[in-house]
Parts: sequence; structure tokens; C-alpha cells
Amino acid sequence: MNRRRDRAPAEPPKPGTITSMAPQARDADRLNISIDGVFAFGIHVDIAANHYLRVGQVLTADMLQILLDEDEIKKATLAALNLIAYRPRASGELTRKLREKGYRSEAADAAVARMQELGYLNDADFADRWIENRQEHRPRSRRMLQQELREKGIDAETIAEVMDEAEIDEFSDALALAQKKAAGMTALDVETRQRRISGFLSRRGYGFDVIRRVLEEIG
Repeated sequence: MNRRRDRAPAEPPKPGTITSMAPQARDADRLNISIDGVFAFGIHVDIAANHYLRVGQVLTADMLQILLDEDEIKKATLAALNLIAYRPRASGELTRKLREKGYRSEAADAAVARMQELGYLNDADFADRWIENRQEHRPRSRRMLQQELREKGIDAETIAEVMDEAEIDEFSDALALAQKKAAGMTALDVETRQRRISGFLSRRGYGFDVIRRVLEEIG
């Protein structure tokens, strides 16, 4: 669920005495905090409870910074949960998405670490599922699979380990793709058909040697 951002004060909150704590109209899990009679910031109820915030409490500059930093991590964590609920993600991809949403690196990293602690993120499992899905529905070369996993933010060591364990037969995969493609090209001459199949396999990342063997096989 997308959450509205807190209405921003005219300037960063200043130290002072909490004069009111009221639930936000659009999000009961957040409180509007006023300092010295003026709205200062919004905060998650869990953080307010953890720090025993109360009306009459004096907030120093250091305490304010702690509260704001923890609240950003809380919001980043909730955003991370929403992103993972939408579809599985690798840790690097999730970090990048959180930063794109405006969270500072520290908050994004903390949120991703929390997802890992909860078992919601596992790059090796993600990579395994990614390869399995690709090979079942849209086969491609080992090189292209590695490139896709890098783009998802998975580290080189994990990619290497997963690729070593994956059962990928590039020739058999490429041959099956080519045969399916060729079935719709029976009206074309051999040269045109092979040129198109070659281009198709090349776009899937297959190298010259594999493509050559495939073309020799299908004629």
C-alpha cells in the first residue's frame, strides 16, 4: 500500500518541548508531533513508544536526529516490504529502488539488512529461481543470464556459484528455440531463414559456435 508522505514543516524541527502528539488522519500508525505549539515532524508509533515520547518531554537536537533517522529507516523498511510483496527482488535491486524513492543510503541499507534478517531476501535463491524461470519460459545463454543477474544487483561471487550449479545446455536450448522459430518460416528461402534465426539466437546471447552448430543441425 502506498503511503502519503508526512506534511513537511517549513524548516527542520528545532529542540523544544512536545506539546501535542496526535494520530495522523490518513495513517493511524503515525503520529504528528508538535514542539512548542508548532507541528514539528511525523513519526511511526513504534518509534514513539520505543523512546517513551510524551507531552511535556523536552527533545534535544541529538534526540531529534535519532528519532528522525530511526523513522526514515522504519519508512524505508515498510517500503521494502511493499516492493518485495509486489514481486521477488535481489538485495542490490531493492537497495537501488529504495534510493530512487528518496531514502538515504544509510536508511536503504538498514532496510535491506532487515529484510535479510527476516529471511525475505536471499540472493542465491533469487538467482536460482531467475535462471529456472528463464530456462523454462525464455531460454538464453549463460552470458546473458549472468548479465541479467548483475543488473539485478547480485554480486559476482553469488552469480558464479549459482551458474556453476545450474544445469544449462546452451546447444540444446538454442536448438529448441531455433526449431520453434523455423517452424514459422517455411515459406522463406534457406539463406533468409538462417539469417533471421542467427539474429534471433544472437539477441538471446548465444555465441557464434553455438549458432553455427544449430544452423548446421536444422539445415
